[in-house]
Amino acid sequence: MLVAERYRLHGSIGRGGMGEVWQATDEILGREVAVKLLLGDEADSAAAARFRLEAQTAARLSHPYVVAVFDFGAWDDRFYLVMELVEGQSLAQELTAAGSLG
Repeated sequence: MLVAERYRLHGSIGRGGMGEVWQATDEILGREVAVKLLLGDEADSAAAARFRLEAQTAARLSHPYVVAVFDFGAWDDRFYLVMELVEGQSLAQELTAAGSLG
């Protein structure tokens, strides 16, 4: 599937209460990214507002330990958020394996 005529989705990475995250390729820049698609009925203005706020808040952050935001928009009546793809275990997997973090 091609999102916004640019992001080719390869496989689902995870799913939460608001969205599903996919591993994807940015076909214009030729890099691997993570694409989060808002779940459910986008007519729910509260969910759409929270998703937009998440994108705006994350885009303002710049730190080596915070995932970078590359793009945000609407496609096929769904909002999407494009982020840096970070390989490795999820936080839940890490906590299960190592216990609490310092």
